[in-house]
Amino acid sequence: MLLKEELVVADGVFTWLQRDRYDEIVEKYINAIKGHNCASRSKADMMMRDDIVTQIPKANELLSKVFYSNRSALVHMHNMALNRAFFMSYILQRMNSTEDYSIQPNLHYLYMSVTADINANPYAINGSSIIFDKDVYYPNWLTNLDFNKTIPLFGVKGWRKDNTFAQGNFIREPNRRVVQVKDIGAGNNKNYTNERHKMNPWYQFWLPDLDKHEDKSNKFTYSIGIRYSNVTGKFIKEEFDVFNFFGPNLPSQNEKDNGKMPVRFTVPYFDCGKSNKWVVSAVSPIVDFFPRYSNYTHMRRQRFVGVAVMDIHFTKIDFNACGISPGNPGPSYLAGIARCKSNTGCKHLSGKGYKRGGYICHCKNKYVYPMDIQGPYNGKLIEQATNAEYANSFGCIRGDHYRVLPIVDQKAHVTVEFGVANINVRKKRSFDNRSKFDQMRFNRMIRIFRQKVSINKNNCNSVPASSLHLPGDAAYDVENQFKSQGSTALRLSHFLSLFLENIQATDNFGNLRGGGRLHQDHLFGEVLANVMADYRIISSGIFFEPYIFKNQDGTSKELFGPYAFKSEGVAKAIDMAGLPRKYIFENWYQNIKERWKTNTAKLEKYKMNQLVRSDVKGTSAVKFEYYPIAYFAPKYDDGMWSNPKFKCDRMVDNWVMTYSIPFFQRDYVAKKNIFAGVVTVDVPLDNLEINQCPQSFNVANAFKNTARCHISTECRKIPGYKYSRGAYRCDCKQGTEYQFADGKTFIEGSLVELEYEKKVRGLFSRQVICF
Repeated sequence: MLLKEELVVADGVFTWLQRDRYDEIVEKYINAIKGHNCASRSKADMMMRDDIVTQIPKANELLSKVFYSNRSALVHMHNMALNRAFFMSYILQRMNSTEDYSIQPNLHYLYMSVTADINANPYAINGSSIIFDKDVYYPNWLTNLDFNKTIPLFGVKGWRKDNTFAQGNFIREPNRRVVQVKDIGAGNNKNYTNERHKMNPWYQFWLPDLDKHEDKSNKFTYSIGIRYSNVTGKFIKEEFDVFNFFGPNLPSQNEKDNGKMPVRFTVPYFDCGKSNKWVVSAVSPIVDFFPRYSNYTHMRRQRFVGVAVMDIHFTKIDFNACGISPGNPGPSYLAGIARCKSNTGCKHLSGKGYKRGGYICHCKNKYVYPMDIQGPYNGKLIEQATNAEYANSFGCIRGDHYRVLPIVDQKAHVTVEFGVANINVRKKRSFDNRSKFDQMRFNRMIRIFRQKVSINKNNCNSVPASSLHLPGDAAYDVENQFKSQGSTALRLSHFLSLFLENIQATDNFGNLRGGGRLHQDHLFGEVLANVMADYRIISSGIFFEPYIFKNQDGTSKELFGPYAFKSEGVAKAIDMAGLPRKYIFENWYQNIKERWKTNTAKLEKYKMNQLVRSDVKGTSAVKFEYYPIAYFAPKYDDGMWSNPKFKCDRMVDNWVMTYSIPFFQRDYVAKKNIFAGVVTVDVPLDNLEINQCPQSFNVANAFKNTARCHISTECRKIPGYKYSRGAYRCDCKQGTEYQFADGKTFIEGSLVELEYEKKVRGLFSRQVICF
């Protein structure tokens, strides 16, 4: 390790650049440890410091804290790890009986589940695992193992495989559609429970769970309700069947102990022998009522029996090179390496990954850019500049025209939220006013807001059906802001397509029992996990085509639609086949079916390379009989987002936007894949951020050109404000200066809106422009 003094004087990428902590990490870890030499390195060499990846999402902060786009992938990993932990905890306890042993998720189910996690998230998740502790897993897929017997180790680990030189890849470019899956409890170096194992930082968080005195503080009891239907148009019972199960902890808002969180993140570590990449993992515990199949209930307890793990490549995670500040809280090992000058401030740029230059330098208050410069300065250009260029550029000059804020002894109760006097007054056009503000669009925006607040669960049944729908452009940018939630539906579509296209009920492979059918409790567990793990998903459903879903006895159900939703904070689920109106007549179902019923040519081909254990003891890992297993599934862009609508169904009763994505099954008679149904998620309209800034005429945004920025300023959206006016800022254009010495360099949109309302009402108002 280099000494601190050596780090200061040594050369960096360019001869004039001093070495810093970024260079230290690259040389000590990223460039030093590769797949060919990792086996000979110590465990300490393959684990980075714990303050390199910062601003880690925590479960009890997701509702109260704004996580920007530079941490959206980590938030999605957090939710997906929790999703899989909820599902496994639910299904293990729901089917914790001798009668259900044979229909529990089998080997194929687990392998295909982790494959779907990865293939449905090509840029957010690069690995997925479901790993069990020692002697706690009861396999129902080993024909030569007695009932009520465990195997020593079992863990399904998948990672994205580089298929650049794979057979059939003629263009020799990786397509991110191949996953390698292995039972890491088989083969050499398989004891991942040993503390000397090099690639198991996820194990020590919760395993082994031997102290029963911590059960109350580390686990939480969840209650869910399900209404089943065996006949189309009718439920078995009118009330919900309530089921309680133990799951990951649910911390309070004030909980600070990281050990009490339901999801924890590892330090960056090298995944030696698997993906051979530097990864960061999100880990959530799986809970079971253990030991299983015992009549001695007093000897059983809720116990952590495994973990669900999601991986992302370390080089894909942004780091904030700016100094420690409220927006970049420490400790952060890489904070302060940005090269902004003293008269400029630093701001992080998202989406750069582990690369230099992921920031901009903007002029501080009382400073302005030179007349020939359009700021701010790009950090990438600063890092690439020569010594002379850096010395003579990238700075700001002192401004001259500054004022202090006036003190006004006048209290005016003015509001800007929908409070516009007469929006129907038509104003005369003026060619001298070059402002991009559009009064007609502003009036339309107010009407949309008023329509939205006028509908609630108490009156939604008494208003015209047209009042329950907003125009499609009122949901502008939903496909980007809610991509993680759409990817959750896509993940379920991939899993169903992979299973239904490849698994036949009577398959058997020697000592491995294959085949099997999807059970209704499996799919109820999947949709319940979707709504329980992500607060931005209000409801989620799986809707099968008529007579596609088969019961365990081989008979077909006319309709089957497990649908989960949140009701007063409690997750509930119903079979939508029990409702009087068939879901196959809904618009979202018809639109997807019309698109995919007869033409599946646009589906992408994905592969799963499957390595399974050779025997009960896991002596070695061998290729599965079908290697690789291929399937066809849609991409995220193949799904459809609906326009905002008020879902008046006595379940959701809220303004939502629905994402729908198809799934498919194999028709072995016609020898082709056929449309099998639709997966949906509903997300709340209240969590959508609107953009009032000027945009091109062809952009379908109901709120564009409604920002009241003066022609001397330029509009920019402010993230973090949910479906409300004034979420923008007015930055001074090149050649103008911000006029107040108040510590800012821009004008808030909410202030502009407020001052305008004061001016209209004849009250004292500030002139919010740049000079």
